[in-house]
Amino acid sequence: MRTLSPPLTLVITTDAVGGVWRYALDLAGTLKGRALAVADEAPQVVEPLLIGLGPRPSEAQRDEAYEAGVALDWIDRPLDWQVEGPEALADSGRALAAAVTAAGADLVQVNNPPLLPFLPAHLPRIAAAHSCLSTWWQAVRGEAPPLNLAWHGAATARGLAAADAVISPSHAFAAAMTAIYGALPDLAVVPNAAVPVMAGRKRQVALAAARWWDPAKNLAVLDAAAEGALWPVEIAGPLEGPGSGAPCPVHVAHLGSLPHRALRARMAEAAIFVSLALYEPFGLSVLEAAGAGAALVLSDIPTHRELWDDCACFVDPHDPQAVRNALDGLVRDPAALGRMGLLATTRAASFSHARQADAMLAVYGRVLARHTADRGDAVP
Repeated sequence: MRTLSPPLTLVITTDAVGGVWRYALDLAGTLKGRALAVADEAPQVVEPLLIGLGPRPSEAQRDEAYEAGVALDWIDRPLDWQVEGPEALADSGRALAAAVTAAGADLVQVNNPPLLPFLPAHLPRIAAAHSCLSTWWQAVRGEAPPLNLAWHGAATARGLAAADAVISPSHAFAAAMTAIYGALPDLAVVPNAAVPVMAGRKRQVALAAARWWDPAKNLAVLDAAAEGALWPVEIAGPLEGPGSGAPCPVHVAHLGSLPHRALRARMAEAAIFVSLALYEPFGLSVLEAAGAGAALVLSDIPTHRELWDDCACFVDPHDPQAVRNALDGLVRDPAALGRMGLLATTRAASFSHARQADAMLAVYGRVLARHTADRGDAVP
């Protein structure tokens, strides 16, 4: 009878600023206690550890990790997109490498690809790409990043090339990355997942949620579309962010930066959810709102089409009038509103954590098997 080997320590990097926190925490919680078998070896129980960089997590976020039973460590170093050059990036990378080594990691999933090359080369290293400056700049500005940011694109390219495998949350984002960085090692598309939101009694409101200081979230067009709309438009999320001035919307109702549970409660009640993002590698907030039965009004971009085709209303994200017409059209047609909400819920159910975990375990298994084979080849 096969017995379990000692636990496999899986380090997953994270931050506390945006969607990576939700992704990393939910993935770690789902993987905890799962068994991973490689070739003829005895299966190992996965023991995840989150190691974070950047601004420290809030008390509510730490409570989330505790409730999920996921260990959490933090490094007081800036994230890759918060540093000003290669030297500062290297400082964050070396600090991460020291923490990974101290943790006794058997496998590392880096959610910040520019930091991956600083980790010990003998470790199996997976790069999960959730966004990058070069693809952001192309989608939002229609051009390559300015010369003063070229170093970051080069660092991202090195990180992706050095990985044993690269994870993308959508085919659309995988295509955007390969268009810039070329072929990527063992590229796998593993869609994100979300804990289902229990739908509540719907309110006559359209909801949007994002880090609104990011120009890619397109707040100006949403604010213009809200002027004169039949239902109010509420937005949740911070207006101020790193290196940016605060936008000043006047037609939407700003709810502030809500704790995740409070945001999910708003999603449970919202009849419509809007995302006019110009750049979206996946879109966890859209998935959560769809799971709660909100009808979706989405920007017509490749990612949204890939994930939500046939179950959302697609609009030109540069045309406030088209957005307003889509919102008002759902308001005037309750049958269509209900039908679109049901279609969104059905599609959302396919993005489960169990399915995501199975796909990630398959990637981990391939990477570990290659490392095991390489070690065997190295034995004289």
